[in-house]
Amino acid sequence: MVSRVVFLVAGLALVPIVGVVWSAASRGEFGSTLTNVLALTSYAVAMVAFVLSGALIVSRQPRNVIGWLLMIPGLSLPISELATQWLVAIDPPPQSADLWLWLALWFISWSWVLLIFPLFHLLLTFPNGRFLSTRWRWVGWLEGAMVATMVGLATFGDPLTLDVEEETLWTVPNPIGFLTNSQFIESFFGVVWTPLLLLVTVASVAAFVVRFRTGSYEERHQLKWPLGAVALFGVVYGSTALASTFTTGGLGDLVFGLSLAGLPVAVAVAVLRYRLYEIDRIISRTVGYLLVVGLLGALFFGAVTALGSVFSAESPLAVAGSTLAVAALFNPLRRRVQEWVDRRFNRARYDAQRVMERFAGSLQGQLDHDGVVDGWVGVVAETMQPASVAVWVREE
Repeated sequence: MVSRVVFLVAGLALVPIVGVVWSAASRGEFGSTLTNVLALTSYAVAMVAFVLSGALIVSRQPRNVIGWLLMIPGLSLPISELATQWLVAIDPPPQSADLWLWLALWFISWSWVLLIFPLFHLLLTFPNGRFLSTRWRWVGWLEGAMVATMVGLATFGDPLTLDVEEETLWTVPNPIGFLTNSQFIESFFGVVWTPLLLLVTVASVAAFVVRFRTGSYEERHQLKWPLGAVALFGVVYGSTALASTFTTGGLGDLVFGLSLAGLPVAVAVAVLRYRLYEIDRIISRTVGYLLVVGLLGALFFGAVTALGSVFSAESPLAVAGSTLAVAALFNPLRRRVQEWVDRRFNRARYDAQRVMERFAGSLQGQLDHDGVVDGWVGVVAETMQPASVAVWVREE
């Protein structure tokens, strides 16, 4: 019953996502190039990933709040964006607020808290949806008080404003608003809200770190999945910000959206424990290829610069020589870098591989049947550490 209801909610959540995409495409906001179309699609994929990943967790573990926390951003962001697009299209600006206009302005004025506070609570309760202990409940109560305060300010603040990209387009009187002292509200955010927000951030991250340090072996593997996804998202975000001169806006949005979609997917994999223990291999491969690409990129530009000083700055020989050098060095460099990364991020696999290599070397010239069996049993016991080992050998 729960799974049917949650997937019905997820299906309804797809309606505003499709509405945002259709509205943006109909206005030509993203252009018609393939890259921009993919960028628009990546936004939809990210929102769908949040909604469906959360719905999948709720259907399997209804009492785990993590699923609901994932669904909230996927639900609220498209609704807020669709409401903003509708309000911007109103011409001329309204002079008073009817019910639907009031609801739209009211929701978009505080909907941003539905993006950050679910993330804070996810850090506090991941992966089982419960606090580390009763001593951490005060953070949850503080979160609830801050959200309630923001909703109250949005409900009774006067006037109602439509703000787009930090610019106020128009305002209308709030029929139930009585909080009109803007200086008081600004001082509240500066003196009270900002320190409390910082406190919640620090407490949420601290809870995640404490759980990683004191959790079980399985919990630490669960925590590695969102950590890996956050690290990849951070690399993508930083790369697109620093390389904005080399990356078009559409391509940057595409990569950004796909990396954002990886966050809820990683959380779902960790909570549901699907191929949980492959995270070390994924991290080592990701780090390895990032290092290889960075080193080869630096080598390519260095070789082009060096050869360009000999031939010319734009000589085809300089570019061709640099390309051949990078291609020749790719596999040797990849093997060495991957071996170095495995020693640090995938140590279990690295140690098992070293043991297998030693065992394979010891088999050269080995004629003793019992010695081979004993060596094989020793390798299995050392690499896999089973409770017991049995060998069946067919007699001739």
